Amino acid sequence: TTSKPVASQPKAKAKNAKASEASGLKIDLITITGQLKIEKEAILAKLVSQVGGSYTDAQVTQDIQALFKMGYFVQIEATKEIKNGTVHFEFKVVEKPTIAEVVFDGNTEVKSEDLEKETGLKNYEILNTTKIKDAVVKIEKYYEDKGFYLVKIEPVIEEVKKDESVRIKFVITENDKVKVKKITFLGNTNLKDSYLKGRMFTQEAGFFSGISSSGSFKQEAFERDIQVLKFLYWNLGYVQVKIDRPLVTVTPDKKSIYITYHIEEGAQYSIGEVDFAGDLLFSKSELLDSVKIKDNGIFAVDVMQKDITELQAKYGDLGYAFANVIPRYAFKEKEKIVDLVFEFEKGNKVYFGNINVVGNSKTRDKVVRRELKIVEGELYNETRKRLSQENIQRLGFFEEVNFKTSTTPEKPNLLNIDVTVKERNTGQLQLTAGYGNVQGLSLGGSIQQNNFRGLGQTLGARIDATKDRQDYSLSLTEPYFYDTLWSAGFDVFYIENKERITYDNRKVGAAVRFGHPVFNDNTRALFRYKIDKTALFANENTDPLLFPLDTAQGVTSSVTLTLEYDTRNDRFSPSKGILTDISYERAGFGGDLKYQELSTHFRYFYNLFWDVVWRNNLTFLMLQANDSDHEVPFTERYQLGGAYTLRGFGSSTVGKRLYSQWRYDQLGNSASPYYVAGISDDEKRRRSNLIFGGTKELLFQTEVQFPLIKEAGLTGVFFYDAGQAEDALSQSKMMSDFGIGFRWQSPLGLLRFEWGWPLTQDNVDRDTVNFEFSIGPPF
Repeated sequence: TTSKPVASQPKAKAKNAKASEASGLKIDLITITGQLKIEKEAILAKLVSQVGGSYTDAQVTQDIQALFKMGYFVQIEATKEIKNGTVHFEFKVVEKPTIAEVVFDGNTEVKSEDLEKETGLKNYEILNTTKIKDAVVKIEKYYEDKGFYLVKIEPVIEEVKKDESVRIKFVITENDKVKVKKITFLGNTNLKDSYLKGRMFTQEAGFFSGISSSGSFKQEAFERDIQVLKFLYWNLGYVQVKIDRPLVTVTPDKKSIYITYHIEEGAQYSIGEVDFAGDLLFSKSELLDSVKIKDNGIFAVDVMQKDITELQAKYGDLGYAFANVIPRYAFKEKEKIVDLVFEFEKGNKVYFGNINVVGNSKTRDKVVRRELKIVEGELYNETRKRLSQENIQRLGFFEEVNFKTSTTPEKPNLLNIDVTVKERNTGQLQLTAGYGNVQGLSLGGSIQQNNFRGLGQTLGARIDATKDRQDYSLSLTEPYFYDTLWSAGFDVFYIENKERITYDNRKVGAAVRFGHPVFNDNTRALFRYKIDKTALFANENTDPLLFPLDTAQGVTSSVTLTLEYDTRNDRFSPSKGILTDISYERAGFGGDLKYQELSTHFRYFYNLFWDVVWRNNLTFLMLQANDSDHEVPFTERYQLGGAYTLRGFGSSTVGKRLYSQWRYDQLGNSASPYYVAGISDDEKRRRSNLIFGGTKELLFQTEVQFPLIKEAGLTGVFFYDAGQAEDALSQSKMMSDFGIGFRWQSPLGLLRFEWGWPLTQDNVDRDTVNFEFSIGPPF
């Protein structure tokens, strides 16, 4: 290819020798030559001169002008020849080249496909230098909106000789983003700078701005900030606030900008009388009970907007899908109050029309439809429509769930709904590696398909192997067994565990599960029958008096009854809602081991702001023997520590401890591997307290999870844990820790890297910091 400018000034040539002789003669033939891409008929249609008509020089000039206006030619030459008293015409044209492709060079911060959309240029269209200049302006604007005010764009037109086409190359020098050096507010006496800045989209450049996009100026965010500031003032009663368009000053090197806002706050207004007008379907007292702004004192626009949504929902539940609630303000400047009137326009009643599921390329229609609380043909109901959308989102199969409504002119009282979903990757193949201070290196893998065959089933297979634990399991859950409200599932598992220092165990077993909603859609009753066989093995740490292996091994046959309440907005990545349950398990239906367990969990998730989520877990467990002739098997006793309980302590290192005379004797026996020369009797006794475990467990975990790099799925976390595992719970035995970590939502699952520091100490040697790497949420 070669690079050169394309002629922007068209050339016209008409050979008019002996024009007087041709004038008035009949045109017998018109030919077009030189065209390659433009149809001959399209060119002839633009000519004033026509076969059979009379020739004039003026017509030729008009013909040339008309052809140039088509925009396809850089040169046109008209020639004529007189034969036998008639005129033969020929137009020789030279076409403009077409665009073979549009390419970009030097763009590292912006995708080429995004830039191509901005240019408006398309392959195979005729080259137009004006459009290329416009494209440069559009690209510059696109970069400026992303904070690149120093970008330079140079268009290059390269000829591709083989087919008379050209390549348009935009050579881009991006340079650094423009940073926001300082945001200044003038006139704000009641709202502090920090309060306003903390809620704006535009932020000042900070310490990490040089290695991240924080503090970059973005035009879109800048425009939104003006409305954000007005909302903040209106939300605190400053309804007469005036905010001028901010002054933006760019430094001479165009690397930084200063933004200044001029604010006239005005007085703070309180809420006055609240009234209702228009199409009232409820009594005013009933409507007044539905609004919260009357109790707010200060006029707050966000409270008012929530009230409007609530009032529209009340009308929507009566079939008025298009009910409109208009707030009317009356500002009383002397009293500094706002009287508010909610005016209703109820519109017409509507019914649900066609309900379609769109975007479910994998998930079967019935999986979505069985979560719907609305039916085609029934009267519109806003609450049931909202619950339907929440139910579908809660499945966890979709990134997005939207209800798009439409009507037709023929049937305006029928509201059609397209349930549009965007599929989420619900299958995970995990090849895992982990490391902890206690368990060391771990290797394993699992397959988890939360939407197996697109039927909403959950299929899982797990293989985990560390130096102290092997865990193999297979499970399947059908949430709507034979299209009923019953859920059903099974589990099979094999576990070898050496994590408990004082003995080793092996367990193999299976379970079947059933469930059914009770009371409401968020509450389920669950039943499980489990049978397993446990074998115990002594190791070098086994004290036969503390751990009589024969008393805790054999067959366990148990039944568990659970009542569960779940309002989470997403099963797999919740940001709001509650998950709580209470369970009772009784073992002893024909098995060797006989005990009972009561357990309860309370998990609370709350979106603090933006994507910052507050996560909490409270767990209480209690074991008890079935009768006085049996004891709780020591294998079932509770021990804490590790990635899923007390993260500042090693795995299974927190819990009730018992004195071991066997260990004491070993510490004083020079032939024993536990022998330590020169230690005192008190030290020997301290080291002889072995972890045994408690019959009660209390665990509290709280953490704040926040985005670090949202696009990459990277989040940070601060956490605090507290808990104990004893026979008798007491404040003095509570162990606690705090820590930090980061998590990555990778294709392999949620990877967790966490460091925990103990806050409380006991009479046990412990590491000052405990590091855990694991996969999956902590709770």
